[in-house]
Amino acid sequence: MNRYCIAQLGLVVALVVGSASAYAQPTCVGTPGVNQVCITPGGGLTQFAGALGVSDPQQITNDVLAQVNNIFQVADVGAFLKDFQNAQAFSSKGLGVDYASETTLAEVGATVSFATSANKSYNRPSGSYTDPMPLSGGGANFSLMGGLGLGLIGLDPVMIFGNWFKGSASIGQLDGSYDNWGLHGQLRLLGPSRKISATNLLIRWGGIAITSGADYSRMTLNARKDLRSSFTLPAYTAGGPQGSVSIQNQGTLTFSLQQTTWTVPLEVTTSLRLLSLVTVYGGFGLDFQLGGGSDMEINMESGNLSGKVGANTVSDLGTATISVKQHTNPSAARFREIVGLQLGIFDVVRVFVQVNNTPSSPSLTSIAAGLRLGI
Repeated sequence: MNRYCIAQLGLVVALVVGSASAYAQPTCVGTPGVNQVCITPGGGLTQFAGALGVSDPQQITNDVLAQVNNIFQVADVGAFLKDFQNAQAFSSKGLGVDYASETTLAEVGATVSFATSANKSYNRPSGSYTDPMPLSGGGANFSLMGGLGLGLIGLDPVMIFGNWFKGSASIGQLDGSYDNWGLHGQLRLLGPSRKISATNLLIRWGGIAITSGADYSRMTLNARKDLRSSFTLPAYTAGGPQGSVSIQNQGTLTFSLQQTTWTVPLEVTTSLRLLSLVTVYGGFGLDFQLGGGSDMEINMESGNLSGKVGANTVSDLGTATISVKQHTNPSAARFREIVGLQLGIFDVVRVFVQVNNTPSSPSLTSIAAGLRLGI
């Protein structure tokens, strides 16, 4: 082989190696070393791009990066955590206090509550997917409660309420634990007369109730197995095929989320009872979130990316690396509206539904429902 041929062969090898190196450069978003997600293209990227009618494989890399970032909320993890924690704390509203019943000797019950945020930080990827974590702005709680009237010691308008629960649950590919407790005092002013009359049986105003105390809520999430997620890419040509991409961690994975909130509520409510069976109530509350915080840590050293177009699968689109370490404090205070409906059977069995809502942005809404027995 002459020198000219050797030089040509060397040039071709250099071009091939240089091209491969260029495609192997990672594309990243976020803050390096703190909160960042990177996509490193693999050998199958060019084939996958060609099947979708895309001339520049970098466009595929950019779109995959955007979707993975949306799933893990890396670029805006601070806002994600704040919205998520506010919603989880909001789900504790209505768990431990009775706003509808008139002063009784004692009562016990159980309540379940769900909260969502109308302005979620989470941006849903297009198409179908499996979430590796709960949606931002979502929360759930369950609690057992009890109330005791202080009429026996001459404080008839006052009731003391307490609630508590500790449990665990699996959410998708995560294991979770949660616990909550609350202690509240309620003072009823301008309450109805105890005298039985036709008017009282038909309609009765419950007076004004002022409630305050302390709430504690804690929730943790940890990965219990490999995290997997999939999403659909848009059609890049008119009437062209759509591709789907799957990500699965290969190797070391850390995923942990812990949220704790201490809240002092101040609530003013009133109620109206109809036919001694149905009670509607409402009012407003101001929640002072005085402590706690939200901590998230994610470390995925290598997430394998594979693609599919029609019946054809491309196994080596590249790899994703994800690193997140963030602490966020809860919002200092929130105003909320309270609306509820209770059905009482002989004023002993009480079934209720309560809605709490914040008019500010992001808007939080919780729905609590439960059963109580009172005397």
